[in-house]
Amino acid sequence: MWRPGAMRGPWWRTGRRVWNASGPRPRIAGTMPETGGTRGLVLAAGFGSRLAPITEHVPKPLLPLGGGTLLDHAIGALRRGGIGPIAVNSHHLGALVEGHLAARPDAETFLLCPEPRILGTGGPLAAARDFLEQGEDFVVFNGDVLCDVDVAQLVRAHRRGGRLATLLVVDRPRINSVFVDEGDRVVHIRGAGPQVPATALITARGLTYTGVGVFARRFLARVPAGFGSLITPLVGALEEDPGCVGVYRPEGLFWDDLGTLTRYLQARWLLEQEPDRFAWLAEGLVGEGASPLGPAGPLRCARLRGHGSDRRFYRLTADDWSAVAMQSDAGREQDDEFRRHLAVGAFLREQDLGPAEVLSRDVEGRTALMEDLGEDTLYRRACAGDDLRPLYRQTVDHLLKLQDATDAARQACPAATDRRLGLEDLRWETSYFRERFLLGVHGREPDLETLFADLARRVARQPLVLLHRDFQSQNIHLRSGRVRLVDFQGMRLGPVGYDLMSLVWDPYVPLPMALRRELMDHFLEHREQATEGMLLEAGLQRLMQALGAYGYLGLVKGKQEFLAHIPAGVQNLHHLLLRTGEQSAPPRGLAALVAVVEEILKRYDGYRRPR
Repeated sequence: MWRPGAMRGPWWRTGRRVWNASGPRPRIAGTMPETGGTRGLVLAAGFGSRLAPITEHVPKPLLPLGGGTLLDHAIGALRRGGIGPIAVNSHHLGALVEGHLAARPDAETFLLCPEPRILGTGGPLAAARDFLEQGEDFVVFNGDVLCDVDVAQLVRAHRRGGRLATLLVVDRPRINSVFVDEGDRVVHIRGAGPQVPATALITARGLTYTGVGVFARRFLARVPAGFGSLITPLVGALEEDPGCVGVYRPEGLFWDDLGTLTRYLQARWLLEQEPDRFAWLAEGLVGEGASPLGPAGPLRCARLRGHGSDRRFYRLTADDWSAVAMQSDAGREQDDEFRRHLAVGAFLREQDLGPAEVLSRDVEGRTALMEDLGEDTLYRRACAGDDLRPLYRQTVDHLLKLQDATDAARQACPAATDRRLGLEDLRWETSYFRERFLLGVHGREPDLETLFADLARRVARQPLVLLHRDFQSQNIHLRSGRVRLVDFQGMRLGPVGYDLMSLVWDPYVPLPMALRRELMDHFLEHREQATEGMLLEAGLQRLMQALGAYGYLGLVKGKQEFLAHIPAGVQNLHHLLLRTGEQSAPPRGLAALVAVVEEILKRYDGYRRPR
């Protein structure tokens, strides 16, 4: 790998000692192949501000994707097009860029151009002038774009046109700024150069520059040293010689600028859904003899699975830093859910109720980067065999604190209180149980309308408090001795007993019966408006909703791991049915569901009548 020194001329052919432009230590330059063909320049120096705080730890071109980094894929595109040698500039976290290139087996084929002061998109061409002038022309490739362009075809199109520059373009109506005529000649670049009369653009098409272009060697004479934009000399050339800059727009081109977290995660999702479409990515990562080209980048991005949400979660890790990215699909419902998540999270932070801190957000893209709360959940603690009593007591106290914030939420957070788990929603829950569990899982259609109607009326009459809506062990994180909450975008007003029973009778964790009773008693001691009957009835509602969800997620969404929790859920439902039946005035029709549940329980191994 070569570094430009202070001397002029073709120093890369000499193997002489040269000075590193970014520091005082001398390095020995290698022997760079001499060629009169097309050279390449990958721009990899930028700060990546739109991706902060990720780019505080890793430069944007080293984001991982498809088995390599964006920088590897840019190099691969140039290599496939027969371009070489290749220069790569660096500035922000430049040592990581240099280290990544140095670890590639083809490291000696690169010229590294460190920038002590960042030079923008035009300055790097001047800094690498001696290198680029050795070719007939050169290709500039932004290090943060993903593109399947055939670079060889792009260069051929450029040479056929005989133009000063040929820009690879796509049609992106929201951001189109390059206007071209019918002969694919650039006539105007919005935001640069003198204003053009609107009449002059009537027949022009608006297109978007992709960050990839071919430039004739003579273009370098127009690029001044120091910081500058690539657009400035292009506009100057157009003013002097209209038609000297052309565009190339191949059919079916895939291109995306991955400069934001939203677009980066969308690219990962698309690659996961359509791997065959992106087979070309792997081609640029393999050298002679099918040997891999280069190491993994400094950032790791892993999909988090095992949850019931349609949202996508990723853990991003670089050294001792980590964060979790969340992305929702497009749609009015998803937009509303995402905005509620942000608003409710802000309120919970104000109340010191432990939500994950939001590090960055893109509301339009429904993407957020959040504090990584780790994997230490109540569920994990239970699986590890920890003493659960103090942890669950702490969690119930946290729930009481959440409910105590109800009045504050009414005043300050409409997103948490403008909905309620009322009669209509409660009836939906039992219909969900009937359709997705009784019928969907067990093929049963018993007449339980009397019970479902009476139960919903009773639960709907309970005092209203702030409701998490999914207050169970996998959504309760433990970090630095504190309870932390996730998955709270469904927060609303709801029955006082609902969240408590969601936690205590959670099918994921087989709590001892004595501990369940203790936790219920502890809650009732601190919540005078609640009664044991309210808790039991809310628990029936919650467990039926959960069983309906397990059936839906397992059989409809294909997440079969949820089916494994059905036996415990049915066992818990059976126990609550029996305890509810012991109350002085149980809901009407209760016996019918008891009979159905006992028949279902006989299908599962380990059935026993609870004490």
